[in-house]
Amino acid sequence: MDFINIRYEKLFSIFLAHADFPVPETGKNWMESLAEQLSMEPDEKTKQLFTAHDIHCRFNYNTLTCYIRVMDNENKPFHRLTNDFSARFILNASRVFMAGLAVSPVFGKDHIYHFPIKLKTTASSTILKDNLLSTVASNTPDHIFHQGEPGHWELQAVNIAGCFGVIDVIPEGSSKNRLFKNEATQVLNYTVANGKANEHLYRITFKS
Repeated sequence: MDFINIRYEKLFSIFLAHADFPVPETGKNWMESLAEQLSMEPDEKTKQLFTAHDIHCRFNYNTLTCYIRVMDNENKPFHRLTNDFSARFILNASRVFMAGLAVSPVFGKDHIYHFPIKLKTTASSTILKDNLLSTVASNTPDHIFHQGEPGHWELQAVNIAGCFGVIDVIPEGSSKNRLFKNEATQVLNYTVANGKANEHLYRITFKS
């Protein structure tokens, strides 16, 4: 019988902190974790990117973690990443979660919380504040049909609406990409899963 080794490593993780929902201790009720109060899904463009590059994400306890398939004998992506690699996650929150926050009166509709996480910045955390409220353009424009002879379709930019917020993992500049040890060769600087699960790309504090 032949065996095929498929190797995955943690590409990055984002820790979410909320004083009312600490990470459950061993043996405690996991239903009290923040992951039970928030849902987090990649948008359509990110889903396509993750499928093409064999990247998988999961959100459990208080952490969003993305794993990437790497070469069996090298610390490089099995499928080379694009130079403009980015990822977007849509956040929805429960009523229990929202009730424990000092949400700005102007929050709502397409005025949502935006968390831009720049891969090449030295900043490693943010706190939920009103300055994070903004409108966020969707990666997927609407298709508008115009009647006529002939009729035609037009792409119209729209803002993301109806959710709590958006997390954007985006590149910036051309040096010290935190995903890579070497961008040109794509040797990864991932957080090794073995014994280093507490090392995260970023920390978002909703309530301290």
